[in-house]
Amino acid sequence: MHGTTIDPTAPPGDTDAPYDVVLIGYGPVGQTLAALLGQAGHRVAVLERWPRLYGRARAGHVDHEIMRIFQSLGVAERVARDMFRATKYEFRNAAGETLLTFDWDAEGISGWPSDYFMYQPSVEDELDVAVRALPNVSVHQGWEATEFTQHGDHVEVTVRESVGSRAGNSLPGARTRTFRGRYLVGVDGANSFVRARLGTARSDVGFKETWFVCDLKPKVPLHLGFDNGQVCDPTRPHCLFQLGTRHRRFEFALLPGEDPGRFDDPWAAWELLEPYGITPDRADLVRHAVYTFEAGLAEQWRSGRTLLAGDAAHIMPPFMGQGMCSGIRDAKALAWRLDLVLRGLAADTLLDGYQAERASHVETLIRLSVEAGRVSCTFDPEIAAARDDAFRRGQVPPLPVFPHLHGGFLDTAAEGKAAEVVGRLAPQGRVRSAGRTGRFDDVVGHGWTLLFAPGAACELTAPQVAVLDRIAARVVALGEDPADVDGYYADYFARTGLAAILYRPDFYVFGAAEDAAAAGRAVEALGGALAGTAVVP
Repeated sequence: MHGTTIDPTAPPGDTDAPYDVVLIGYGPVGQTLAALLGQAGHRVAVLERWPRLYGRARAGHVDHEIMRIFQSLGVAERVARDMFRATKYEFRNAAGETLLTFDWDAEGISGWPSDYFMYQPSVEDELDVAVRALPNVSVHQGWEATEFTQHGDHVEVTVRESVGSRAGNSLPGARTRTFRGRYLVGVDGANSFVRARLGTARSDVGFKETWFVCDLKPKVPLHLGFDNGQVCDPTRPHCLFQLGTRHRRFEFALLPGEDPGRFDDPWAAWELLEPYGITPDRADLVRHAVYTFEAGLAEQWRSGRTLLAGDAAHIMPPFMGQGMCSGIRDAKALAWRLDLVLRGLAADTLLDGYQAERASHVETLIRLSVEAGRVSCTFDPEIAAARDDAFRRGQVPPLPVFPHLHGGFLDTAAEGKAAEVVGRLAPQGRVRSAGRTGRFDDVVGHGWTLLFAPGAACELTAPQVAVLDRIAARVVALGEDPADVDGYYADYFARTGLAAILYRPDFYVFGAAEDAAAAGRAVEALGGALAGTAVVP
């Protein structure tokens, strides 16, 4: 069944042969999920109402974790060519004083620089190439989902051919087609058709601000002095940052009572850009649009054989740059769960923990994004002055700690130093094996991995080995081959006081051990969790 070539140009029929997964939506989250499931050998159908890639930048930031996910798809080096490595993101007041700085100039634990600014269409182009290289994934663009019905062992989706230059409109008499999949995933954006059909409400976190977004392609170098950050000016809060290596973005808050319609005229953009010395002879305005930034979580991410991911499941304002990142984390977290269920290696109940684990992580990022937005989004000069004075006197809370996973599919019975890394990202350093030197995932591979510290002995019983073999987990003992060429892993294991970590395909640590002999207990905990039992000590 797996590996069968699907002809995306095949004429409509009553019902296609069943797929393992049907995806509705082909933005970066849908592309990532399609590629991950396709890599794992599953038959995937992607249904997208737009007849071609959207081609417009929405998100503008990715971090090291997302780059490692892209690395697992074989596209990281290619997308990095059009990315701008971010080193700082600042919040400044109207006088140019720095209120808050996010330092991004370190290397991330995932083996990539901490943060990048990117031009989304460039990323989507590369993801599209990766998806279409997989013969078991078929992409059907220009087909809009109009209905789906859940059955005991599959979901049936009806689509109608879209017409128009960009999409979404169907004429009377348009062709229809039906797809069947063992599971359906809605990755169809903030106005998700799938979420609406499920009748799932979305919570309102209480943040709603309207901003005007302008994307530019400079014709000449632009020397602005301040390149990446928020300008917390109550006369008009705004922000500016790179969009990859070739584009820039400005975002301007609409003032209370301001008519959004006046920003349809591109000259409204040039008027706002003029103080920065940006004129039509210095840059092309490639896009301008009014957006309302909101925050919320879908109340239910799974109903039977239908699941939600990305903006269909959660939305957040852009002030932490984590909206698309969170969706791609959803895709990675859902892909390995679906893989195990589809291969019969875990019960369907494994999917029940997807929302609890991801929603908690996303909810924290939403809260941080909202708080960051409130620093910037004030139009009251007195409130802004009090804010500035509080920052000058240091009477503000410390920068927030980026969240990690709590509970969920983790060894929650871990104790001591092992418990401190459970739910956190596993490291990726450079290693050398068989004469090849590079990042661990490229040289050794990725997926379920039991990693022993340099010099630690691998001590596992036959039943423990059987647990790992069943899910094709790698057991890697660092030493002469693979060798820890930069001492990165030696430093990690020394700092954490651990001898081994067991991490998931999404690179989060499931369990850990303070000595090599205890690594087997983490493996047994994994076996118990996969069997649908409680994680046991």
